[in-house]
Amino acid sequence: MTTSDRRETLVLAYDHAAEVAAGVDMNQLHLATACPDYDVAALIDHLVGAGQRAVELGRGQTPSGDEFPHAELADAPDLLRQAAKDAQAAWADDTRLSATTTMPWGETYTGSTLVDMYLTELATHTWDLAAATGQLGHLDSDLAASALDAARSMLKPEYRNQLGEGSPFGAEVDAPAEATPWERLAAFMGRQPRPSVTE
Repeated sequence: MTTSDRRETLVLAYDHAAEVAAGVDMNQLHLATACPDYDVAALIDHLVGAGQRAVELGRGQTPSGDEFPHAELADAPDLLRQAAKDAQAAWADDTRLSATTTMPWGETYTGSTLVDMYLTELATHTWDLAAATGQLGHLDSDLAASALDAARSMLKPEYRNQLGEGSPFGAEVDAPAEATPWERLAAFMGRQPRPSVTE
């Protein structure tokens, strides 16, 4: 069985998240997102926290708890860019892809699966943030295609609606035949691929 290696794309996902976070205006922080547990402010906290957790995992550390600290909007882009550099260093050793880590919820994953998991996490929530703040036109389609491959490789059916309707991921939604890579990723992750933007 071939081990996937999407480490480079994971690093790109951080930088892409940073660009979208930099495009958020203070008056948008209260807006709802496609992720039912988060408004824009809480989603930014989650993006930064998840990105930092992926760094810990690359270093072989087992993260504890589910709560992430608050990240000020002005600081979020730099925090994500720094996390990208840290992740690149943390995952540089090829043996990390086959090493295993048991997560706080009890499941054990290889490093390659964790890379796919956090690539999916960062890319999906970057789409959520872009959709909520009118930035869908700024997203890179190559990143979405790789993230969708990652999502398909690691997302088990039982993860959908595990914590309630739409959380952490809802049931897959049908994407339009001419859907973009980002729309296909959003649909696979249980989002409406062409949402209405709230101003």
